[in-house]
Amino acid sequence: MTPQQPSQQESMDVIVALKKAEKMRIDFVANVSHELRTPLTAIKGYTETLIHDIEDGRKIEPEFLKIILKNSNRLLSLIDDLLDLSSIESGADQLHLADIDLKEATEHVIERLIPHAKAKNTLLTSDIRCDTVRADMKRLEQVMTNLAENAIKYSPPSSTVKIIWEEDGNEIVLTVEDNGPGIPSKNLDRLFERFYRLDKGRSREMGGTGLGLSIVKHIMQRHQGTVTVESEIGKRTRFRCRFPRAAP
Repeated sequence: MTPQQPSQQESMDVIVALKKAEKMRIDFVANVSHELRTPLTAIKGYTETLIHDIEDGRKIEPEFLKIILKNSNRLLSLIDDLLDLSSIESGADQLHLADIDLKEATEHVIERLIPHAKAKNTLLTSDIRCDTVRADMKRLEQVMTNLAENAIKYSPPSSTVKIIWEEDGNEIVLTVEDNGPGIPSKNLDRLFERFYRLDKGRSREMGGTGLGLSIVKHIMQRHQGTVTVESEIGKRTRFRCRFPRAAP
């Protein structure tokens, strides 16, 4: 039999897909380069200033050392998130599925985030309406942590952040909700893109790498689940993660 040749439309679809993939690769490299350059430039600049101060016999400014440390930590966080995202996307990091006690897992996450919440005078609560979910414990806690940490970080002081687990048909649903300023509807579709930020300057100042929500999206895909977001300006933002009840 003669192999069936692809149609003109199929060939065009392949070309469009290849061009899209190439643009994504170029954009990704450009974004990574920019994100790495920013802290490295600060580290280099303040280190050179300290060297000149020492050579000229001037007193070392402790504030310069703090800035170098802050940017070094940011650089490490960025590299850790890039490696983590690569591992999740490639499937190199295998999922270890188990029936996870949701009350215990949620309490563990809240315990780690309490200092962060107290610093913002934010109330972090949970509402567990089902018992277990079939998932990878490490990745499940990572999803909860990333979403709750973002909610605390970008909400004003004296806010409330809720972590809710409930059943919905054949799915187990995680909702992380805040009563913060909300997100404009035009930005919602891009929130899960790598390095996408609503306010780039503010996000960097607060220590974000711009990869947290992209990591959440890919973890959910590995679990054959989904993540969505809805928001009302001046009222609230809700992130919902839907895990299939059956093991992926």
